[in-house]
Amino acid sequence: MTGRPWPRPRTRLAPGMLNRGVVRVQLVVALESRMTPELCNRKEIANSQTTKMGAPSNPPYTETETDDTTSHLTAGYSAATGTYSSSHPPLAAAATVDASFTDYLFPRLLAFPPNRPAFVDASTGATLSFAGLRARSLGAAAALRGLGLCRGHVALLLAPTSLSFPVVSLGVLAAGAVLSTANPLLTPGELAAQARDSQPFLVITTAELAPKLSSLAGTSPPAAVVLIDDLLAGIVDDGHGEEEESSAAVVGRDDPALLFYSSGTTGRSKGVVSTHGNAIAAAALLQGVWRRDDVYGCVLPMFHMFGFSAFVLGTPAMGATAVLVPGRFSVERLMAAMEEHGVTRLLAVPPMVVQMAKEVAAGEGSSASSARRLHLRDVVSSGAPLQREHMARFRSCFPRVTLVQCYGLTETTGIVTMCDLPPLLHDSDDDGVESSNNDPSSISIGRLVPSTEARIVDVDSGESLPPNRAGELWIRGPSVMQGYLRNEEATAAALATTARASEDGGGRWLRTGDLCYADSGGHIHVVDRIKELIKYKAYQVAPAELEDVLATHPDISDAAVAPYPDEEAGEVPVACVVRKPGREQLLAQDVLSFVEIRVAPYKKVRRVVFVDRIARSPSGKILRPQLKWFVRTCEIMHGGAELQCTTTAALSRAN
Repeated sequence: MTGRPWPRPRTRLAPGMLNRGVVRVQLVVALESRMTPELCNRKEIANSQTTKMGAPSNPPYTETETDDTTSHLTAGYSAATGTYSSSHPPLAAAATVDASFTDYLFPRLLAFPPNRPAFVDASTGATLSFAGLRARSLGAAAALRGLGLCRGHVALLLAPTSLSFPVVSLGVLAAGAVLSTANPLLTPGELAAQARDSQPFLVITTAELAPKLSSLAGTSPPAAVVLIDDLLAGIVDDGHGEEEESSAAVVGRDDPALLFYSSGTTGRSKGVVSTHGNAIAAAALLQGVWRRDDVYGCVLPMFHMFGFSAFVLGTPAMGATAVLVPGRFSVERLMAAMEEHGVTRLLAVPPMVVQMAKEVAAGEGSSASSARRLHLRDVVSSGAPLQREHMARFRSCFPRVTLVQCYGLTETTGIVTMCDLPPLLHDSDDDGVESSNNDPSSISIGRLVPSTEARIVDVDSGESLPPNRAGELWIRGPSVMQGYLRNEEATAAALATTARASEDGGGRWLRTGDLCYADSGGHIHVVDRIKELIKYKAYQVAPAELEDVLATHPDISDAAVAPYPDEEAGEVPVACVVRKPGREQLLAQDVLSFVEIRVAPYKKVRRVVFVDRIARSPSGKILRPQLKWFVRTCEIMHGGAELQCTTTAALSRAN
């Protein structure tokens, strides 16, 4: 997308509101798996018997299965078009509703039972009804318009999960503006960096986070800072608000609604522009695969697309109750909240799943006894890969709970595959949920959600592949983004057309950068990722960003960053550092401290290995497959800050 995809009106703000701010955030909810150290090229991956998450251990995917017509039909694969289709009927709302997201949502909120809460804050016991959510959101929209926010403006929300988060988010959308969000852990410098890209008209934040915005004073154009408490003061949730609704800005399904930030496929942060139609589709798709009578546990940050699509777009639209457990993650607090409020379905990221199993197995605190009293039926994990051993450990601790995974991206406005879709072609329990924790499909990322199509594309030839062949996953559907903000080149690289457009219906396909295959049942498995992002817990960490920071150290002549396996975090960033001549006094802890004060906590370098030279191509590009293999041959030493490698020379000679 070149230039600004929406106009930026110049509107004067109310006096006293001219603190300035903007944010930067890296958000992606892609579910990915790590490759083994010895497998560094794609052809080896595609032909090996890997036992990582998403790949069967015996037999591997083979070409002998690809001519099975029955298998193709079961998988939803069409050889004529090279596409995989969802086995479920398309959702009309996902493709045809011509309205803004709030025009779609607000009438639904009035139809739900008045005594059913939309949100419960487990930390305070406070609740917000569906009618109250609508009324307060409309009140927030009116207050925002009073501050000059209107169609074409960006409003940036810098806040943790709370009852106010969905209210402010929906208020921004109802005002006709574009909502962007930010991780409160970002540093002032990182917040300022996004200001230059998203150019918000307002930054909406809390009193605790407002000091982080001091670095935005010099940004241009300036953005006013509004405190959430001030914005919502005086707004009541009496269920009314028709007059505010009728005065809302007129926007349609093709107008921009969301501007979340993603690492994309190159590791550089980019603004993902999602439309009102994308948001409607994301909500409608969740309605098609989740149950309204479930009580959903929310420990996810709402500023992240996984949490936002599930709890700001999804559960309100389906009329389900969400129980918020805000603050720093605690298994004991989560278990108590789930027991007290009858949570039946929990959405989580892998480190949470791992920690839950660990504490229950160890009998720590009240978690073990609470586990036996829970109503919990399902746990849905995404944002990072769950290893087989972690899944097995969790299931042994929670034998009555079904643990499944789903897959989505910021660029898809939420999930596009789901393991616990209603059954069509295999056995299930009476509630329509895949019930066997030993079913091989349960280690996949699931099947395509309704109205969504996929391709598995050979990374070398570009040909579409049938079941049980690994290639890059391409996605097409109504929730796929409009494009990247003011970045036509990146948009063109991510959104591809096919040579068979006349046969497959045309339209653009999102290239995910993930190496996947579909099995004979239509379940998609992630083999590895083509892109080079490091998956630290639920966060994406771009090696290039950390390498830019390391390059500014006065004692470092060259550096590269690669992932190192970690049981709890999945992967941690490791810096391979070349000291400048005469700077041998530089220690690993010096490097860690240097990076720590310059990036968000989840981006920190966790280990350092000193090398003679970084492996690079003749053009200067870091040879990342060799680097990744090299780092994984190292052993932790010196209290965990430094890695000791016996193959340093191999890295130096790799170019």
